[in-house]
Formats: sequence, C-alpha cells, structure tokens
Amino acid sequence: MIIDGIKIKGVTSDSRQVKKDYIFVALKGEQEDGNEYINEAVSRGAVIVYTEINIYRDDCIIKKTDNARKKLAKLCNEFYGYPSEKLFVIGVTGTNGKTTTSNIIYHILSKAGVNTGLIGSLYIKVGAKQYPSKLTTPTVEDTYYYLNKMVEENVKIVILEVSSHGLKSNRVYGVEFDIAIYTNIGQDHLNFHKTIHDYINSKKLLFNSLSPGKIALINHDDKYSFKMLEGNNEILVITYGLSSKSTVTASSIDTDFITSFTYCLQRGITTVSGIEVEPFEYPIKSNLLGEHNIYNTLCAISTCLLLDINIENISNAIKDYPAVLRRMEVIYKDDYTVIDDYSHNPSSYEVIFQTVQNFEYKNLYIINGIRGNRGVKINNQNAEVLKQWSEILDVKKVIITDSTDCVDNFNKVSNRERQAYLDKFKDISFSFKYNSTLRGSLEEVIKELKQGDILLLLGAQSMDRGRNIFTSLIKEKENKCDVIESEVEVYNNIYNN
Repeated sequence: MIIDGIKIKGVTSDSRQVKKDYIFVALKGEQEDGNEYINEAVSRGAVIVYTEINIYRDDCIIKKTDNARKKLAKLCNEFYGYPSEKLFVIGVTGTNGKTTTSNIIYHILSKAGVNTGLIGSLYIKVGAKQYPSKLTTPTVEDTYYYLNKMVEENVKIVILEVSSHGLKSNRVYGVEFDIAIYTNIGQDHLNFHKTIHDYINSKKLLFNSLSPGKIALINHDDKYSFKMLEGNNEILVITYGLSSKSTVTASSIDTDFITSFTYCLQRGITTVSGIEVEPFEYPIKSNLLGEHNIYNTLCAISTCLLLDINIENISNAIKDYPAVLRRMEVIYKDDYTVIDDYSHNPSSYEVIFQTVQNFEYKNLYIINGIRGNRGVKINNQNAEVLKQWSEILDVKKVIITDSTDCVDNFNKVSNRERQAYLDKFKDISFSFKYNSTLRGSLEEVIKELKQGDILLLLGAQSMDRGRNIFTSLIKEKENKCDVIESEVEVYNNIYNN
C-alpha cells in the first residue's frame, strides 16, 4: 500500500506496535486516548498519523479524519488486499449462542472436508491451526490480519463471532459478509450500550452491511429478530425456531443427557451454488444439552445446507460433536454429574435451569461465580434468576463466590457487585453460603455430593478455572483413597499372616 508516495509497511492503533514506515491511527477509547501516544508512535517510526483532532507536526504527515475507527478499518482492509472479498464470510451475532453456533458450523464444515476458518471468543482457527483469542471480536487489526492469513492458507469459508461491542466499535467495518446469523437478544452489555435500543441497533449493523442478494438467518422466536431486517429488503431471509411459522423448525424433541429431534425444513431453499433443496425431515441426535442448543443446532444445520453440505453428513458430524467449552458442558459423570456453564446474563441462567428441570437427579448443588467489573444491575438480575430457580428446583445448597483465588484484576468483583447477590439471598428456603474462594467452594461441595446428585458450576470469567480446580481436587481425593486402600491391604496381609 502506497500513500503520498510512501510504501506503508504496517497499520496499527497501538503505539507500542509501531515500526518504521507504519501508519498510526489515534483512537479515543473508553479508558485511554490514542492522541496522547502520537509522540511515541512517531519516535518509533510512524510516517503517517490519522487523528480526529487538529494538530500539526513537521516530522510526520498528519491526516485528519472524521471517524478514526472506520479509517483504521479501511486502512487495514486496503493494506491486506481486501481479504474478505476472497472468502465466504459468515457472521454470527446475538446475546447468547454465538460461540456454540459458530463452533458447530466450523465442525460440520471441517468434517465435510471444507478448509474453514473461525474467529471467536474461545480461539481463532485457520484451517487446522489454532491461535489464542482475547476478545469475542478481535481488534480490527487482528481481524484483518487473520482474514488475510486465511486467504494465504487457502481457507474457503470463515465464521466470525460478531459482538455488539465489536460492531459498534467498527472492528468488522468493511468486512464483506455473505451470511449474517442472529441468535437472540437478552439483558447484557448495558454497561457499555446504556440502553436496549442502542444494543439492538449495534447488532443490526451486521445486517445493514449485507449487500443485495446476501442471506440473513434469524431466530423467528426472538422478539427482536425482525428489527434486524428493517430497511433492508433486498436480502434473502431464512428463519429458524420452534414456531410453526419458521422456515426451519424441530419436532419430536427429547432433551435429557442426549438431545434428539427431527429437523424440519418446511419451505424449500436455494443453496449458495443455486441448488434447490425441497422440504424434508431428518432425525438428529446431539450431545449438546437443552432446548437452547436445539436453536443453535437448527441454525448451524441450515447454514451448512445453504453451503451444499448434505443432511446425512451434517447429522453424522453433529452426532460426534462434543459440548463447547463451558457451554452446558458435562465435565464429570460418575456417581454424580458436574455441569459447567458460562452463565453471564439472566437469559443464559434461564436456559440452564430450564434444561436442568428436565433432568432426573437426587440433589442439586450450585456454585455460582459473581460477575466482576460488569456493574450492580446485571448482578442483581442474575441473582434474582438464580434465587427464583433455586426455589423452583428445590436446590440443596447454593454457594456464591467471587473467586478471589483465581480471578484477574479486570474481572475482580466489587463490594457493591457482591452485595447485589447477598441482598437477594436474605430470605430464602434453601441452604445458602458465601465463600470468597472458588477452591474453598468446591472443596465444601465435593464432600457433600452423593450418588445421583448434580453440581452446576455457573458464572462467567470468575469460574473459568472451576473445571481445573475440580479435576485436581478429585485426583487428590482418589489418591488419598488409593493410599488408604493400600494401607488397609498391608494391614490385612500382616494380620492374616
């Protein structure tokens, strides 16, 4: 890329990443203002700086822009040669279900032999290669970097988890989406968006970006779904859900520790290659628990049908697909069962409890991690849902923790966030306890678990280490039992001799 006769070697908004002949774009963020780092960027070799403010320098070209974030995206897109135009790009947005839906699609396509990429909250995959992910939707620099890497690795289809934060911050601005998927909208991220109206409009940006003839796949049963389509009448719309009015629905539903249902395509569709698919029904079996995962699976199946994967191959891929990390994931099943879930907003708690309601168990235990650095309101709402369902499900014990032994500073729980929970649990009919550490909470519950019980590990980042701590505690317990059994055997041998 050449600008003003200068061959540009890189584009960034992070002054620490600037090298000789780089462009630096000064972004004003929630915490810091990139304009304060222009001196550092120039000293590191920036030859052009884009900014929204009026400044002058004689040692660097300064270009004023009305929208620095959009400008950054445009520059990255141009620098990498417009990579999304060389890929088939699927964007998945919604409060809940983005990660699961994206990963199911990736799994089905990969099993079908399609070289597929994934950019999401758990990781970034370029074909079979995996890279760490820090954000649901990466920075715009990383987004375009990995899209370009996928082009270089001959990836054909890429799935992007697209957060409302990422959309509003223009992190995917300029990406050419071929299919846009909408899962649902619930109460979340209002500390950033402030109003539900702004949250909805941010999600809608994904659908606004669709060119005529592109495809929108939306959850018919969600009350905000058709808001996504307002003002865009030239795209193809396919709906999924449990409503009989959906293009795609499910029948013969059976949800337990194995989920089965019949996939019903009620109206014919045309694949992206122009093949007509007539209405049909097909039985599906899945390891993913709960009705909410039927929605995610319906969506994934429909997406892959549009991409010319036949239903038999789709069904076989779903059958051997394990649970997504911390998404209603069974992490232990022996005398008792332990289920781990990244519950982080009221609707995600609701779907977990609605699912558990259909299970058979003797006693139900819950360890719940308070959500740090997200405000009192969301914690108050989460606590209310947890309290109500604990009474409905006749929970044996609930332990609330802020995981002080493993949470990082960014996700540290404030006193007010903790109090939002404690205030809700003053007058309750079940056993309740607060424990500051996650390890201590697990140690306490493991001592009580018996045959036929279920333990739910619920919560966002504060519970990310729950699985590892639980596994280590179980191993310690088993080792102690082995030592005791060995000592008893030695004693018996001595006694019998």
